This record gives sequence, C-alpha cells and structure tokens, in this order.
Amino acid sequence: MKQPRFTRFLAGAFVTSVLASSAWAQMSVEKVAAVDRTLQAVKARYDKMPFNKQRLLDGTANTVHFANVWHRMGMHLTDPTFSVRKGVTSDAPGGGLIPVSAAGAANDLTYSSMGGFTQSETSTARCGNNVVVGFNDSGSVFETPYYFTGTGGQGFSGYSYSTNGGKTFKDGGPIDPGPGLGNFLAGDPGLNCSDANTFYYTEIFDYSDANFNPFAGVAINTSTDGGKTFGPPTAAVSKDGFAHSIDKPWSTVDPSNTKNIYVSYTDFDFSGTSVACGFNSRTAIEFVYSNDGGTTWSAPVVAIEVCGAAAVQGSQMAVNSQGTLYISWVNLGSNFPLGPRTLQVSSYSGGTLSPAVTIDSVQPGGDSYYVQGTFRDFLDMAMAVDHSGGAGDGTLYVTWADGRDKIVPDPLATQGYYAYDDVLLRSSFDGGQTWGFSAKKVNSDIQNRFGSGHDHYQSGLAVDNTGAVGICWYDRRNDKENFAVGRYCAKSTDFGTTFPNVNTGMTAFSPGHGNDAFINGIYMGDYDQPASDFLNQNSGFFSSFESEGNRGNPDVVGYRF
Repeated sequence: MKQPRFTRFLAGAFVTSVLASSAWAQMSVEKVAAVDRTLQAVKARYDKMPFNKQRLLDGTANTVHFANVWHRMGMHLTDPTFSVRKGVTSDAPGGGLIPVSAAGAANDLTYSSMGGFTQSETSTARCGNNVVVGFNDSGSVFETPYYFTGTGGQGFSGYSYSTNGGKTFKDGGPIDPGPGLGNFLAGDPGLNCSDANTFYYTEIFDYSDANFNPFAGVAINTSTDGGKTFGPPTAAVSKDGFAHSIDKPWSTVDPSNTKNIYVSYTDFDFSGTSVACGFNSRTAIEFVYSNDGGTTWSAPVVAIEVCGAAAVQGSQMAVNSQGTLYISWVNLGSNFPLGPRTLQVSSYSGGTLSPAVTIDSVQPGGDSYYVQGTFRDFLDMAMAVDHSGGAGDGTLYVTWADGRDKIVPDPLATQGYYAYDDVLLRSSFDGGQTWGFSAKKVNSDIQNRFGSGHDHYQSGLAVDNTGAVGICWYDRRNDKENFAVGRYCAKSTDFGTTFPNVNTGMTAFSPGHGNDAFINGIYMGDYDQPASDFLNQNSGFFSSFESEGNRGNPDVVGYRF
C-alpha cells in the first residue's frame, strides 16, 4: 500500500533530529540485483549504437548514466544502517511562481549528499480544476521504498497534483513502478487527462520477465481520483530488449472520444529484421493507440522509418475536435549533429496515415548539440491543435528554437559557429497541408547585430478554450553574457499573429547541471510542456518548468497566465 510522503509521515513536522535518527526502508538484495539486470540490458543496447545515435537519446541517456551508478553502488542501498538526512534547502521561487515539486516542504529529503535532488523535464495536464504535473525525479530512487514498502520495481518519475486550478500543489511522490522487481520507470513523462478524475502518466518502461529477458517499452499509469494517486504501470508498447531501445515517448487523448489514447515513441531498432532496412539499423517514429481507455493497445503504426546513419527523433502528437491525429517529428538527416534538419508532420484518420509534409527547415542552435554552459539542447519542438470549437478550431501550431537569425563564428563549436536561438512558430489552417509563407518569431527581443546574442530555447505550447495560444520558454535576454537562464511566456489572442512577452519572475540561474550523481552530466532537461484545460471549462494556461534558484538544486515550479 502506498505510504504517505515522509515529511507528512511525521504528522507534517519537519524535525531534523527525528529525521536523522530514523532508519530508512532499505531495499532487498533481490530488488537491487533485478533492477541492475534491467539497467545493464539498457546499457548493453546503448553500447551497440554508433556514437551519433547514442547522442540522439533523451531519457534513455539518463538511464544509461544511472545504470553505471546503480551497478557500482546499488548494493549499498541494502544497508540497514543508512538513515534519513536533511537535504539541501530549496530557494523560494521568485515573482508569482508556484512551488510544484516537494510542494509545501522546505527541503528535499535525501540519503546521500551525492544524489537525489533533481526534478526536471515537466509535462502538465489539466481537466477542470484538477492539474497534474509529471517530472523526472532522481529523489524517487530513495523514496520508492517508503511509498511502496520496499517491494516491486524502481522509478525515476515523480508527480504533484492540484485541486484548485494550479494555485497550490501537493507532491505525490514517486509513480508506482509495479510489482516486478526488475521494473524501471525511466522518466520522460507525458501527462494527459480525459475527465476531472482520470489522468494518464506515460514514461519510458524498461523491465525483465521471470527468465530475465529484457523488454523496452512505454508504460502508462492511470489515476482515477483526479491525479492524487496512480496505479501500477501497464505496457502500451513492449519490444525485445535485446534488439530495441525505446526513447522519447509522447501521448495524447482524443477530445472527440476520450477513450481513444495515443502513445508515440522513437524505436532504435538493431534487430536486423526490418523489411525497409534489411540488416541495417533502423530508426522509426511509431505510435500505438487504445480505444478503451488504455486497457488494450494496437500494434505499432510506423509514421516514418529511416535506415543506417539517418535519424528521426522527438515525436509530438495532438488530436483535433474531429478525432484526427497529428504526429510530428524532427528529421535529423544522416550526419547528426551536423547537417540539415527538418520538421515534418503526418495526419492519421480512419486507419490511414497521410504522407509526411515538411513544416520548415531548422537551423540548430548553439553548436548544434550544446548551448552555452555545455548542456545538451538539440530536440526543441512542440505541437498543439485548437479544439476549442471556436473560430480557430482545427488550427495546428508548431513551435521550436531556431538559430537562423544570429550566427557567429566559433572555432570551438562542433559546426564551426554558434547560432543564437529564437523561438519560432508556424501555423496551419488546413490540417497540416500548408504552413504559410514564413515562421513567426515569438520572443519579442531582437538579437544584436554585432557581438554575441541571446539564447531562447525549449519552448512548449498549448491552446485554450478561447483559441488563445500560450507559449513558454527559457530565455537569456537579460544577461549580456548569455549565461543566466530566465523564463518567459507569451499569449496570442489573434491566432499566433502577435505575442506580448511576459517575464515569469523566475530568479535567473546559471546552468547547474552535473551536481547530481544520478543524472547525466550534460542534462538540464529536454522539454517542459504547458497545459490548458482539456475539458474547455477554463481559459488560460499553466506552465510547469525547472527552476534552480541560486543553489544548483533543480525543482519544479509553475506559472499561471
């Protein structure tokens, strides 16, 4: 049975002396060994990949890093002499920001000074007044034994929920990893809801069966109480873990029939059995769907597949008010991280997938893989569709970061120059067939014509019940040295024509990655997805995102606009 969050276990009192003397619920040897087998299978698949494909991985890259840590240190977690210790103090969010992760607690709890402090990479769903935010949470590694009495699998996924439209949140702790000792929920959350009670949480799912055979897939955990608690995972898709790596999942719900759920992902396929690619490796954007609220799932539908060095990654999905699915992705060509990139989209209706349409070309920002501060940012695209029923119903929007407007020579950059990203937007009024004449710049500041510029990156968007378009992103405009990271949002009420910018008030932070032993050292999150009310009962947006304050302690905060 799920235990209360540890701070509430002590009747809400945070008493350092009591915490320091409280023995923690250590893990069993069997569990640590089972999780290690699952993680080592992930690492073995990773080691088979060429370097350019390894660099394409999103959540799986964190799993591989964690596999090394767990293999080296996992058995230490079986030590009954370990005790709970006070963690680092979180900075209060600036301006009108709302604490989301560890909401209501002044501290992150930890059992190690080396790990367990990072909450990042958010996805948000809202139905009515219930809002749920999912995020990667390295602290879940320690919290899982408390919440699930030490049995079952392990997880890297956390969540918080609100019952008042996102004004305040309660931290729900880790997502249930299920009873299998080798289960590992590897993050990359996608949050959706179909009504005020029913929320869905999808993430990467690596696990092993009773015979220690590894599987790679996407899990879906379901809540029936408005996001307060989630049940154990079921596999929306599952593939042979010896030959497939599943990465960068996404999910969406059909507003015309909320029993229809879609889950997309990237399949890195090294089976050598593909009809299209023969013995060559294959990379594909695929999706599965359920017509019964997640009870059963279809076979995979291939949106696009490429062979050998060619690569696609970063799928996004949205369903319009008539039940048509749109699925988009980044086509990275055959020379990643260099070479041309394009954004592409297809539609799926009545069992038929349309030919892919090119939305726009992409000039990669930074050095094409890293941005200043040396953290990765190479998959920067989001999509949403207007299902408001109003004048803009059916309008499709895609936003991404693009460095085409400001490029300066840089001898240490991978591509020989540094491109300063702006947030761009394209709109389609005919179901994704055409995308207008040119992209619209969303951030209102102008790149300097001489000297250095400013990065604007990791944009996310949503459309509300009035047809307004909300976009949020990380922004360095207020630092002339382009280092400190702020947060801006914009709302357009004229179908994406104008975007008044608003500073969220987040305290700007310098990149603080590499401080958590569990997390890939070049990782600062790869996306943050805002939300509108899926039920179209409320206007406006809730954006959740990572904030580090001035301590390098990544927490999730929120902004309502």
